[in-house]
Amino acid sequence: MTAAAAPEAAESLRGKARALAEEVLVWAPDGEDRPSLDQAVAVVHQLNAYGEHLQGAVQAGVRPDSPGGPPPILGEAHGRLGQPLTSAVPPFVLTTDAVVRRAQNLARLVTGLLSALDATPSTPPDLGGNTTNTP
Repeated sequence: MTAAAAPEAAESLRGKARALAEEVLVWAPDGEDRPSLDQAVAVVHQLNAYGEHLQGAVQAGVRPDSPGGPPPILGEAHGRLGQPLTSAVPPFVLTTDAVVRRAQNLARLVTGLLSALDATPSTPPDLGGNTTNTP
């Protein structure tokens, strides 16, 4: 991928993440649009992947001298992304309702990461120094 194509790919990924999150957030427990268990599991994995990518992008945009430190959403993402679907304690039942709730929670997290990324300046941080060769 060329350097010029990288921003387009990143924007495409953001668009896909936003669209999936919006779709998942309208799922109703007994609605017609409720997914099957397999579909919900696949969406959880996809939202995790989007979330991890967005988390990295938000982290990369955080300046060391930012007032207040990194956005709180990064801590939330660190604690929630990549977690297993099943509990460590019995019973190990994986229900569609539980997976749908998990997908919706991840969709909210992805939405928060997108908002944090939108709030991050698109210009690289000023690393100091002189950009000209004149004394």
